[in-house]
Amino acid sequence: MNKEHRTARRIAALAVTVAAFGGFTLAATGSAAANTPQNGTLESSEFGLYYNSGRVGCVHDMMYDDSTFGNNNFKGPASCAGRGETVNDNTASYRNRSLLDYQVWTDRDFDGAKGVIPSGYAGNASSDFKNEISSARFGD
Repeated sequence: MNKEHRTARRIAALAVTVAAFGGFTLAATGSAAANTPQNGTLESSEFGLYYNSGRVGCVHDMMYDDSTFGNNNFKGPASCAGRGETVNDNTASYRNRSLLDYQVWTDRDFDGAKGVIPSGYAGNASSDFKNEISSARFGD
């Protein structure tokens, strides 16, 4: 194989590698951009608090710590129950689609009674937490 042919093959291989890497980067960016916390749709890797029991009604979807739900409202389609209501002290059920556990508290600033919602778990809030959740944090 002559030198020019080897050089052309190397350039072609480099172009394929760059294209593959660029495609991966765009795919990863597109996937991350698809998760939009607090848009009223509980997506993969988010934690959701629902207005009604049985994960019915509007949802507050989040991916980060929140020290007070007093400044958050339930979102979702116009027909969902609780739309526009404050999340603070109005949560009846939840679903954790995050890879991490979520801790919830009955008072703002991660104070009051504490509960843990394991990764992948969904259910209704117990009588101690129903309509009492005021802050949440992910992880340990």
